[in-house]
Amino acid sequence: MTHVDVPAQDGGIRLSDADRAQGMRLLNEQVAAGCLTSEEFADRAIQLEHARTRAELLAPFRDLPQPRPSFDDAVLAERPTALPPAEPARPTPHLRYLITAVVAPCAIVGALTGLESAAAEPSRLLLASLVVAGLYLVQLVAGYLSAR
Repeated sequence: MTHVDVPAQDGGIRLSDADRAQGMRLLNEQVAAGCLTSEEFADRAIQLEHARTRAELLAPFRDLPQPRPSFDDAVLAERPTALPPAEPARPTPHLRYLITAVVAPCAIVGALTGLESAAAEPSRLLLASLVVAGLYLVQLVAGYLSAR
């Protein structure tokens, strides 16, 4: 892989995050070497952060000695020209959350009041158990369908 400086005709090529990171690393080296003050570094770091093209990335380095950012055209050639097709979004299990939010409080209140009255009428306890089991099955089916 060959690193090259930017020819004039390539100055408009868009940057990657890796290009900006390389520029920031090299700008830090210039500070460490004493070529920039902290105030100059701050101004140039903002320029690097907002750079969108190769020419804009090289602008903060114009009056600085080497090292300067370089670009790997082999990596540029390997970049895909179009984005791959996106996978369809999976539905979020909102129904499951809704059922849980409704069933849990009802089950707690029902259990507390149902146990009290179940002592007098055991058939209410059976009915309450069937309702809770039915709602649980609905939640399981909703979870299964949302996972598909």
